[in-house]
Amino acid sequence: MAAFTALLKMNIRRRLCDGFVVGYNMIFPIIMIVLLGGLCRNNFYGGITSYQYYTVVMIPFSIVMAMITASYAGKDDAYAKTAERILLTPVSSKAIVIAKVLSCSMAIFLCSIPVYFGAALVTGIETDNTFYVIMLFLTLSFAITALGTVIGLGMKNFLRIKNIMNIPIILFAIMGGTFFRIGSTQQTENILLNLSPLRWINRCLFLLLFDGNVTLLIEVSIVLFALGLVFTMIAIYTFKKGEYMYGNLSGYEK
Repeated sequence: MAAFTALLKMNIRRRLCDGFVVGYNMIFPIIMIVLLGGLCRNNFYGGITSYQYYTVVMIPFSIVMAMITASYAGKDDAYAKTAERILLTPVSSKAIVIAKVLSCSMAIFLCSIPVYFGAALVTGIETDNTFYVIMLFLTLSFAITALGTVIGLGMKNFLRIKNIMNIPIILFAIMGGTFFRIGSTQQTENILLNLSPLRWINRCLFLLLFDGNVTLLIEVSIVLFALGLVFTMIAIYTFKKGEYMYGNLSGYEK
């Protein structure tokens, strides 16, 4: 347990000092809320402002984008040439994976929460349902981190995988209404849009914050938590010491 605790603390320090985490989950959403909120302020009416809309949709998108961070975190020991030393310590493969998932989840969550509540305070979004928002962001961070860890531990080229991962994330964001508001659609189009996880996440947030309906958010949070557990178990089961130790990243600084 002492070895696992030390490993977890080391990973948490790395993630909180990681430019990817700060960039994706603090700087990026603030810029996008201000930029898109200002550009689209004349396109919103009916009780919600553009700044409120982009505050709601941009934080989940930023958390999902952090899947790239989690993938990178899965290989950072190899990039730093510390993987072999970690394998020589009295920690199991299971402990290594769990430390990766927990540390990255905590870092993403801790960066996202103050940005959301700060933006909500400025834009006038009610924060009465704080517990449910925290629950959603925490389970989303967990699920995204676990999936990213599965990808990261098995990849050989981070830059190539990063570019590939960007494509589905952006497509899901467009389908989920992250960049522009999607109005009423035909049944066939609606079925297609519902394939985006971000559409369900955004919908449950709007229902909670503006209608006081918490049912969908609880259901989505349960699904996200279950997916996080499944992806974590997959990462543990597929962990290979050879893959964990292999990796070079040009320009990586220890």
